[in-house]
Amino acid sequence: MTTRRTFFAWAAGALAACARAVRREPSEPPATSASPSTSDSPSPSTSPSDSTSPSTSDSTSTSTPTPTPTPTSTSTSTSTSTSTSPSTDAPDAGEVPAPELSPPEPPSDLFAGAPAADDPLEHLYSRRLSFEEGQPLVTVRVAEGRREMVVSARGPLTVRARAADGTAPEATLDGAEGPWTVRLVSGRPGVGATWVELEELRFSDKAGLDRARAEWASRGVPTRATTVGQVYGIAGHVVDTRRHALLADGDSTEAGARAQAERIAARFPAVHPQLFRELAARPSGRIELLDASGAVRATGESALELRAPAGLSVAQVEFGMGYSFHGFETRAYPGRLYATVDPRGLLALVAAVPMERLVKGVVPSEIFATAHVEALKAQAVTARGEVLAKVGARHLGDPYLLCAEQHCQVYKGTGAETRATDAAVDSTRGEALFARVSGEPFDEGPGEVSRLVDSVYSAVCGGYTEDNESVWGGPADPSLRGRPDFDPRAPGMSTFASGVGAALVSRFVRLPSVPSYCALVAPPAKVRWRRRFRQDEVDALCSGLGVGKVRSLSVEGRGVSGRARALRVTGSAGMARVGSELAIRRLFRNLESGMFVVERAGSDWLFVGGGWGHGSGMCQMGAMGRALRGFGYLDILGWYYSGAGPEKIY
Repeated sequence: MTTRRTFFAWAAGALAACARAVRREPSEPPATSASPSTSDSPSPSTSPSDSTSPSTSDSTSTSTPTPTPTPTSTSTSTSTSTSTSPSTDAPDAGEVPAPELSPPEPPSDLFAGAPAADDPLEHLYSRRLSFEEGQPLVTVRVAEGRREMVVSARGPLTVRARAADGTAPEATLDGAEGPWTVRLVSGRPGVGATWVELEELRFSDKAGLDRARAEWASRGVPTRATTVGQVYGIAGHVVDTRRHALLADGDSTEAGARAQAERIAARFPAVHPQLFRELAARPSGRIELLDASGAVRATGESALELRAPAGLSVAQVEFGMGYSFHGFETRAYPGRLYATVDPRGLLALVAAVPMERLVKGVVPSEIFATAHVEALKAQAVTARGEVLAKVGARHLGDPYLLCAEQHCQVYKGTGAETRATDAAVDSTRGEALFARVSGEPFDEGPGEVSRLVDSVYSAVCGGYTEDNESVWGGPADPSLRGRPDFDPRAPGMSTFASGVGAALVSRFVRLPSVPSYCALVAPPAKVRWRRRFRQDEVDALCSGLGVGKVRSLSVEGRGVSGRARALRVTGSAGMARVGSELAIRRLFRNLESGMFVVERAGSDWLFVGGGWGHGSGMCQMGAMGRALRGFGYLDILGWYYSGAGPEKIY
């Protein structure tokens, strides 16, 4: 029988081979146009968001996931994405001087010896969901890049301080509820390669990578690709989290990748690059817990586990990194936090959150908490599915499964919970959206499978939702078909019932009023809108295309809702094609949607359009309007996700 130590030695070699594969990418594909990014920038707070947009295209990668025997408690994944905000090192008030970083340990240290069964690090680095009290337990980033942080416990605080051998004896600390200070005494960064992640691309879209890579190559950014995620089963259903990560070529160093990410973000303001790490050795260090008097009450090797039954709060939690609403605030979390060392050898705090509690914190950040309960139930089901879809596909080398930002899902802690959204989550406990589809288009095997639906959503569809392939490319998803968001029997609407497309879009966006479900609750300026640009503004916005003074803007291809699939820009110095709905919107200062027509208004350019967001999947305002008209959440989900329905998975 293969010993655990032998397995670790094998895994070390496999990881090294994986890293070499990612560092050596084939030559660039022929130049064509593509979207420069993969997802819409979501709304920052309680407004409906476009945050669950999937990737715009997909890739064929020369790097494949390292085969992993199962079960195992040690992750063999080596890739991770983390925020590149320059403020991640922002100090807390009263921060102590930076601890001296120790030199990196050799890569083999990650695999030396069998870890203890209850080793907190094995829980933090696991890429699979653990179950407690009948539901998944999800690890979520609270903060990283710090040197000390202040934590307050509600009631007695229990601490498990990890020892060098991985054991973590438990101790209950007496004294006041807080504040407690978690401090990094010494930190050793992880060993491995770091890249800039430009886009995350659908696994099933084999042509998308060529388009995306060509677009970045035309901008002077050479790229490489790798595959992340996995296919796993849960309660008889299939969850496929596989994606292709498109990476900017670089020198593979942390400092080089951070500098490159800042340059890319400055040059392309609508792009929010992430860091993608391949760890060969985990970071390590010593962490202390100090009481209010400054006395050291516990010391852990690379991890401290803090528990308080009534919850814990953390001061100076950073949010909105890379966005205009960036800031710091105190946030509260359920009863368990981990203090550990991040890949740069600095302090990180991670919350271990039961799935249902996590969804209770997510839903109010994605839809108005005052919405009808049936709309809130629909949002809860989609939010639960989005968590499942990201497990094992993001932050693979970080000590957590998900971040709490737009990159994964916005999670503001228990302070975001409301009575109405809590009730909606409780009434749909354990439900996620599945559909019976052929597994072959997704490389999941022959025959039908019950597959987790890509439960994307946007704020306002404008009267008609869109096919997924028209928004992001790739094969058609039978659950993401564009459909009318109005009663075809409404006066004047029968003409549009079978689709809008290129033939009818000019009439559709100019309707004086739209009897759609989303129009029942959405601001009129989001249902129909106009954007005007001066000639010099258009020339400046299109300067990166190298076409000179812009002479014409022509939409090439439209989806069933009339949304633009590509835009041809012709100027005095040539012609360029901007391929994808999202790329077009970002080019013109984040247009509300791709449902528009463009025309000349004197010397200006006028965009006349409808909707707010990509328009595929559930229309959040439409769900709210349908609920007001008596539709239940099963009806709402069944309409926006064709052929799909909630299934209870725990």
